[in-house]
Amino acid sequence: MSKPHPNLIIREIKADALGEEVSDLLEKGARMIYTSGVDMGVRGIKVNYYFCFDYQEPSQHIILRMYLDRKNPVIQSVTPVTSQADWSERELIEFLGITVEGHPNPTHLWLPLDWKDIYTGGKPVANPDTGIINTAPPVKPVRDNIVTLPLTTIPYGPYHPAFIESNYLKMSVEDEVVQDVDLKLGFNHRSIIKLMERRDYYKDIFLAERICGLCNTHHSLSFAMSVEDLASVEVPKKAQLARTLLCEMERIQSHLLSIGLIGELTGFRTMLMHAIRIREEMQDSLEVVSGQRVTHGLIALGGIRRDITANQTDFILSKLKIMKKSVPQFFDQCLSNDVLMDRLKDVGILKQENALRYGAIGPVARGSGLRIDVRKNSPYAAYEDVDWDIVTENGCDCLARTKVKMGEALMSMHICEQCCDKIKTAPAPLVAKINELPCDEAIAKNEAPRGELLYHVVSNGTNTPDFVRIRVPTFLTARIMVRLMQGCFVADVPAIIGSVDPCFSCTDRVTIVKGNEQSIVDMRSLGDQR
Repeated sequence: MSKPHPNLIIREIKADALGEEVSDLLEKGARMIYTSGVDMGVRGIKVNYYFCFDYQEPSQHIILRMYLDRKNPVIQSVTPVTSQADWSERELIEFLGITVEGHPNPTHLWLPLDWKDIYTGGKPVANPDTGIINTAPPVKPVRDNIVTLPLTTIPYGPYHPAFIESNYLKMSVEDEVVQDVDLKLGFNHRSIIKLMERRDYYKDIFLAERICGLCNTHHSLSFAMSVEDLASVEVPKKAQLARTLLCEMERIQSHLLSIGLIGELTGFRTMLMHAIRIREEMQDSLEVVSGQRVTHGLIALGGIRRDITANQTDFILSKLKIMKKSVPQFFDQCLSNDVLMDRLKDVGILKQENALRYGAIGPVARGSGLRIDVRKNSPYAAYEDVDWDIVTENGCDCLARTKVKMGEALMSMHICEQCCDKIKTAPAPLVAKINELPCDEAIAKNEAPRGELLYHVVSNGTNTPDFVRIRVPTFLTARIMVRLMQGCFVADVPAIIGSVDPCFSCTDRVTIVKGNEQSIVDMRSLGDQR
């Protein structure tokens, strides 16, 4: 039997009622956070639209659910109602072959935009008699979204020296002004979601941790929180404090690197060198606690894997004491550089009303004056037990977003100090026992360094999830980043990218084409394809 979820309401509706239901929720103050789909076989294609009421009631979420005919899956787009549905609905088109009627831009995010026209008769296949694959050139060349005409086309990526990860921006430029931008993803896919559905929950913790190197604790924590909700277990207080400490230490090192990269992207390389030097103090602290500098492996289902001792907390406190002097000094040096300020001020402006309409999250939203933070709006771990406040700026530009990260790094140091003091006196239990999981589903989210991170886990009663869906912060902020580039100067593009701080490895998905049918195959069936 499924247990009731007081903070999650699942409302099953008919497909033709979607637009009315979405409009009603938005009028009541809901914020749309994601859309996902799952091929359920004979039951049809299950489509979920996720909403939250963070401003009104903490942790309150609603899922609008509908089942579509597998032979002719059709829904009406809600992107004209809220642009927050744009990329999610385009995912439905690619992953499940759903026809989303009325979508203003139903082009591919991952595949070439004219994929079906590249080859006559679909994807080249082997001749059944000879086994030889047709290697004839495409009838039509692959094209990009932008038709350049008299404009100049500038590519940015997919392997650009400024990026650790790969993405591909193609800009149409006229007189140094960006007129249009197309962002192409799909260079970093690792099939982690599919792997999660084939391994048990304890192995999935480590898979989640490897989605992102800079926010790996947040990924494993979100997955663990979903499973703990399914199992109805209460995590011990000491484990909650340790989780909070780990998340904030991770936020500090991520923000320091992001701030340094803004300098690198705008030509101030010394700024990056100083950021890395100061960041080493936090990297040393993470290494003392977990034994590793990138993935830490401390989150466990029901708590944490190892204790954080008094000696370790004293070491962290000593490093924080050093950083409380060096970090503000570093920030003052950055903000006193006139050239850097000119590169960031009044660039990439995202007004508060637009941030709300586009569904901005994380530092991108808070840099436009929105008090959106999962740690306050939907508290988790031990954030209700420590003293802190949301950091916001009203500048609405690249400089404001950078200042938010600076303020959050300082605030995270304050939270870490409190957690270290409380861990020393917290009671001993580290893990709550999980016996078995019912056939049910749960969602969990936390505030990663780049913003709201959502996990949706469905249990079928076995030790393996039925399916897992993840919506990372960059899935929302990258779409906003493209909007900010339109109308800016080419030289300002790196500054906008740096201020948004996208993580493309978190965001990437994959689609495949099945033989001559020219249809998109569901991710859950990926492992069965030959």
